[in-house]
Amino acid sequence: GSPFTGVLYNGKAVYTSQCNNRFIFPGLGLGAALGQTGKLTSLMINKASEALVELITEEDLSRGAVFPDLADVRSVSCHLAARVIEQAMEEGLELGNDEAVRAAKKGFESLKVYIWGKMWYPSYRPLVYKMDNVSSDCS
Repeated sequence: GSPFTGVLYNGKAVYTSQCNNRFIFPGLGLGAALGQTGKLTSLMINKASEALVELITEEDLSRGAVFPDLADVRSVSCHLAARVIEQAMEEGLELGNDEAVRAAKKGFESLKVYIWGKMWYPSYRPLVYKMDNVSSDCS
């Protein structure tokens, strides 16, 4: 879990990363919460880890990375969440979210579209103090 400096292995630098906190937990939690799985099984945790491996590119491997170099944690979380929901269904768990079940039955991409639509996006109106109604006369 904790970041460490790289090591030299067979003349190549290999770097570790924050797998559990950066990638696994957000996707695992999103899948369990959105699917309303009721529990997390060992197989669901394993599936989240395996789903992360699906995202590793040849470029990642060539630089010695053991995890994908993706800045967009949302896309990683969406991918992992979809695999977690699929795993819960495979295990025969009764999911409390019928919409997620219907999306999953349409296929992996449909499930990911459903998950994207349910993700929260922090969007705030700017807080700006306007001096329109304030008098500049101090008398």
